[in-house]
Amino acid sequence: MNTSKIFRQYVRHRPRFLYEYYSTAATPQLSDINTTNPKPFKDIPGPTGIYNLPKIGAMFLFKPFSKYGLESIHEVSDNLNDKYGPIFRFGPGGVSTSDPKDIEQVYKNEGKYPVRPGLELASIYHERSQKEKGLALLEGEKWAELRQKVQKVTVRPKSALHYIEGQSGVAKDLVLLLKSTKPEDIRELLFIYAIESIAVVCFNKRLGILGGHVTEDVKNYLENMKVFFNLLDTGLSTFPLFKYYETPMYKKFRDAVDKCYGFGKVKIEESLGKAVEMTKDGTWNPEDPNLLMSLLTDDRLSIDQVTGLVLDLLIAGTDSTAKTLEVFLDCLARHPDIQETLHQEILDHIGRHGDLTAETLPNMKYLTACLKESFRMHYPVSMGAIRILPNDIVLSGYHIPKGTSIFLNNRRMIKDPKYVKDPTVYRPERWLRDQKGEKAEQIPSIGLIPFSIGVRNCVGRRFAEQEIYLAGAKIIQNFKISTNHNSAEPKVAYTPFCTLTDQPMLTFEERI
Repeated sequence: MNTSKIFRQYVRHRPRFLYEYYSTAATPQLSDINTTNPKPFKDIPGPTGIYNLPKIGAMFLFKPFSKYGLESIHEVSDNLNDKYGPIFRFGPGGVSTSDPKDIEQVYKNEGKYPVRPGLELASIYHERSQKEKGLALLEGEKWAELRQKVQKVTVRPKSALHYIEGQSGVAKDLVLLLKSTKPEDIRELLFIYAIESIAVVCFNKRLGILGGHVTEDVKNYLENMKVFFNLLDTGLSTFPLFKYYETPMYKKFRDAVDKCYGFGKVKIEESLGKAVEMTKDGTWNPEDPNLLMSLLTDDRLSIDQVTGLVLDLLIAGTDSTAKTLEVFLDCLARHPDIQETLHQEILDHIGRHGDLTAETLPNMKYLTACLKESFRMHYPVSMGAIRILPNDIVLSGYHIPKGTSIFLNNRRMIKDPKYVKDPTVYRPERWLRDQKGEKAEQIPSIGLIPFSIGVRNCVGRRFAEQEIYLAGAKIIQNFKISTNHNSAEPKVAYTPFCTLTDQPMLTFEERI
């Protein structure tokens, strides 16, 4: 009998708390929307001619027909926004809007089972390999059913705080390594930090990557993770021949994912083996923070589902977190005055050598504001969420038929002077609240939502933010960061998350 079955025999069943799903509002019919006599979809401004051809029109906006690749989709969007206004057609079957009222309306009407375009390369891999699809790839009732089961251990406000002590140790090791790491190697180090930190959540233990004990299997895992992310991005920007046959690119992707999953399964089996021993000798406490065990004790989840969920969290929480942390540190390096204000907050709450805890982290208001402003300056995703609604809707006075791909352009909105004062200025203070609870600036609440909102928000949000807070606070506590780049705002690309085009040459000067 395998260890997972043994574990489930020994563990007591704990109470189940079912999460009831409701859409953010009842799905309205066209007549329910606050407008009369909407203008037809064809009248929405946008490129015409070849750019409006059925199915393939949007392709002509990108290489080889223009100078823009998919990594520059934000530049394409900005150009169209400048030319046509806040709402425009994006190809024959898509529409983009950066109007906050429109974006709010879409979220209110996304329905019980929000639909968004999937990652075709990953989806095809799961279908061919007959692996369980995770939350990112599922749709409809199957997605909602799985989401219900993992809700209580991933997205609640205190979900990540359970792991703060273990992740804090990873942040301290990061600081030690920064003392001897060359500027050109910082990006790689942050990638490793993100893996080590999310592994604490997924496996309840360290992988040892930051501790200097890197085994051959871990090295191979790191290399295959990089191949995975590179090819996943390639799959978004090329014609999907892999849907019809196994292209060389698909085979390379398949092999990399197989090896990543193989590594993860070994770690899961190791954790299960430990769980069996702990339950046998009575040393396991069900209240201890342990994501894997929490999922395994839920008999509504199959072993394959648990494995898929844990590995998806491990993979998805690496590249995005590492890139976001890099952008955050670059923002602080370019603004030494803000960096010093943050340093003072750190001294006030945890001192010169203390660590962030579940009690002190919620009090770090300036740290939170600094990260929010980094998100605003360099939105983590190229535009925002994409939704395909089950019913017709009216946006900016135009009739949008159901089934239309609606690009919610939060990135553009949150840098629009109409909604944000001095949008090119990095100013964390705009997110702080006074004693009455009022923000310094009245920015639309729907504007800064990099992890999305509603029932299909990112399940890894709490963990990703905590990893960034821990690293950021520990680094500023110990170093003054500077950069040799003089420009106020760096150039970025989306691969698929926001990436600094010129790798930052960050310098870490130890504080006395």
